[in-house]
Amino acid sequence: MDFDDIKKILLKKYERSYGGTGDRNLIVSKSKDSVGSKIIFFFLQGSPPKGYALWIEGHRTLTFYDPRGQPFKIHYLQYGLSKKKKEWEA
Repeated sequence: MDFDDIKKILLKKYERSYGGTGDRNLIVSKSKDSVGSKIIFFFLQGSPPKGYALWIEGHRTLTFYDPRGQPFKIHYLQYGLSKKKKEWEA
């Protein structure tokens, strides 16, 4: 799974559930937890943001949330996130 996949899932949920249209930018924020695991927070640009995803490297989970903060999809990624794009480099 890469940036494009995450953006497509969030846009699809926003368009189907909330009637949103158009292309929105995917914003990425990176951090590390107390033991050094990478945490990446993704959100669709908007006010308020139109969907979120949270990657926690230590758990190998990518959880998707709708604009109201309700989780709607959880992926367990045995091999982590795809590193096809330069943006993954932290």
